[in-house]
Amino acid sequence: MPKVSSSQLVLDAAYRCFCRNGYRRTTVSDIVDEAQMSRPTVYKYVGSKEEAIVKVVQSRLEQAGAAAREAAEGAGAPEEKVLAVLTVKLEVAIRLWHDSPAHATELLAAATAQAPRLVTDYTGSLAELLASALAEAVPGTAQQVAAVLLTFTRGLEEDLRDPDAVRRELRAGVRMIIRGALARPAPSPA
Repeated sequence: MPKVSSSQLVLDAAYRCFCRNGYRRTTVSDIVDEAQMSRPTVYKYVGSKEEAIVKVVQSRLEQAGAAAREAAEGAGAPEEKVLAVLTVKLEVAIRLWHDSPAHATELLAAATAQAPRLVTDYTGSLAELLASALAEAVPGTAQQVAAVLLTFTRGLEEDLRDPDAVRRELRAGVRMIIRGALARPAPSPA
């Protein structure tokens, strides 16, 4: 088993604190206690609570982005690729709701407020993956369909009390949106 770096241990401790206490109530002292490291060591990796959440978000979104790319590469038909990418996105939210049912909404808002560029870049990379998967099937509207699919998925993330139902809704919605896009005539050139 590979050794976990000190920086990763600090980020994992910060994530646990945020999940347990929420963003507003977490302090660097909480992270120090959770990491079971010295204050200078923790400060070496995260100088503040704000920096901690940015680094946690960055780490989680990098992992999710890599998983989404891998899922898209491993899938076959466009609909399968789209479903694979959006499933990764949805699972990130489901995991957060599982880890912190009391603070998930606050943590999502804090992530967006403290790391807006990271969230925007992640969403943009997912949009590119989706558009690429759809480019052959709906060449004229792939980006538009990708945007609709992302918006649909964000809507599903609003209520994750029943993750299995949400996963079923994602499959059904992806199928409907893609089939609707395929049935739609291509836009006429201007």
